[in-house]
Amino acid sequence: MIRQLYFVPPVPLLIAEELGLLATAGLDLESRRTRSSAEQLDGLRSGEVDVAVTAMDTVFVWNEHGADVRIVAEVERTTPLGVYATPGHRALADLDGARFAVDALTNGFAIIARTLASAGIRPTYVEIGGVTERLDALVAGAADATLLGPPLDRLAERAGMVRLASANDAFPALPGQGLVVRARCEPQEQAALDVYLGVLEAAVRATESMSDREGVTILERHGFPARAAADVWTTRPRSTVVDADGLALLEGLRAGLDLLPEGYTGIGSILDAARLPPADQARTTSSVS
Repeated sequence: MIRQLYFVPPVPLLIAEELGLLATAGLDLESRRTRSSAEQLDGLRSGEVDVAVTAMDTVFVWNEHGADVRIVAEVERTTPLGVYATPGHRALADLDGARFAVDALTNGFAIIARTLASAGIRPTYVEIGGVTERLDALVAGAADATLLGPPLDRLAERAGMVRLASANDAFPALPGQGLVVRARCEPQEQAALDVYLGVLEAAVRATESMSDREGVTILERHGFPARAAADVWTTRPRSTVVDADGLALLEGLRAGLDLLPEGYTGIGSILDAARLPPADQARTTSSVS
């Protein structure tokens, strides 16, 4: 049994479900959407959740708060993120003084938002919760802007919201979401996790033999609108191995905002380096600052 919380189900999971890989592996997976990264953290710390699918930046703060968790896999090559605002806003400069909705002020996509807005723009950041909650706040007028990715970005456009900027254009190396687990777990838990990671890697390999049309159709069957399905399919991972360059980017963005945790000792403190190829393991032992 693996208990998992996610904001949006990642492509490898949906492909594994579509192809019956979970059942073949004898794995019982209990997944549900989370309301916030705080809920994910609480679940991991209490032992009620085994895996959080989340922005990898969150681990910097979670470990600073004593959670002792590690990233074990990457399930998106990148997360397509756009800054969306209510009608009437035309550029990032218009967000000076605006209410910018984030999940949590010091972690996750808030770091991207704060970096994008650091050039003389001073929004008021409002902690609202997960991506669905932020979209709802934007449409309801309880927030003026937020960062959104597929499929919620397309829903925002349908509701008349305005896209002001692309985080991916600004940060091409921006990594996608990762799987985060407790650093210490019982042998039975570790065995189940190893099976799950194997299933996800098999699903990733299976996507390589699929046409784009086939992949997009599968995502549409799982509830993604057509354009969002195409975006998500394009950013699917080619491997579940964590991209150390992407983590280095996040580390550098945090350093630029003076938000590296006190006592931070480098990427090796947030990444399960044993799951990296030998050539990359050494790269996790030092910090890029």
